[in-house]
Amino acid sequence: PRGQGELILVVDDEAPVRALAQQTLETFGYHVIQAEHGKQALAIYRKRHNEISAVLTDMMMPVMDGPAMIRALRKLRPSLPIIATSGLAKQDSLQPDKYTLFLPKPFSAEKLLQAFRKILTPTP
Repeated sequence: PRGQGELILVVDDEAPVRALAQQTLETFGYHVIQAEHGKQALAIYRKRHNEISAVLTDMMMPVMDGPAMIRALRKLRPSLPIIATSGLAKQDSLQPDKYTLFLPKPFSAEKLLQAFRKILTPTP
């Protein structure tokens, strides 16, 4: 599934993961901005909140982890679509009401693209 120019905020402390997500998403029609941790992501979101369509975030990061960042984002925009990822945490150990969709690591390009189409496609 292709994007339609949506701006995605990718948040992960691992540069290769951010780069791969960005390359995949941009190849399939999305625009991407990156953040290394939750605190940086919040600063970016506050500046560009009108442009950002969704967030892809790791749950375990230094400085500010995914759950803390998601809580802060939800206060700013409760309906923001958020995909949570983790290679360590299991979905049932996380708070599913805080994010829109969980994507376990490692994930394929196809799974990533399907996840974004699912959360960005309006439901009737």
